[in-house]
Amino acid sequence: MNQFYLVVDLIKDRLQNNPNCNTVVFGKTEDKDLYKKSIYPLAHINPISAPMTSANTSSFSFEIACLDQRDISKSSVLNKFDGNDNLQDNLNITFTILNDLVTWLRLQNNDYDVELTDVTDAQPILFKEHNILDGWYVTITLQIRNNQSVC
Repeated sequence: MNQFYLVVDLIKDRLQNNPNCNTVVFGKTEDKDLYKKSIYPLAHINPISAPMTSANTSSFSFEIACLDQRDISKSSVLNKFDGNDNLQDNLNITFTILNDLVTWLRLQNNDYDVELTDVTDAQPILFKEHNILDGWYVTITLQIRNNQSVC
């Protein structure tokens, strides 16, 4: 009956234990700049679906976004490829955090038999005009034994 909590806690715990990830938040928001006092890089866990296709297992799909705040230097651009900001650094560190989570979930052996059944390609998030956060997101689907009693 608590499969959803177990799956969310598994994701949250791995992200919180990653030394590169400073903040983990949960829930749907219209933009990714969730709290003014967030310490970046930030991971955002957003539930998106729970297909009811099996009596033996429960599946949950989540969008996991990892974002870092872009720093823009006031000095003039000396290198057109690198620019005058840390966009590439942000994409690198946030990809590393997501890659760690997905790799760990693929290899995961746990007491609750949570299994990664699907993961999408990582998609970049570039928000220069909005809230100056950059990073990546993936959609993952996790499956867990259904312990719901119908008696």
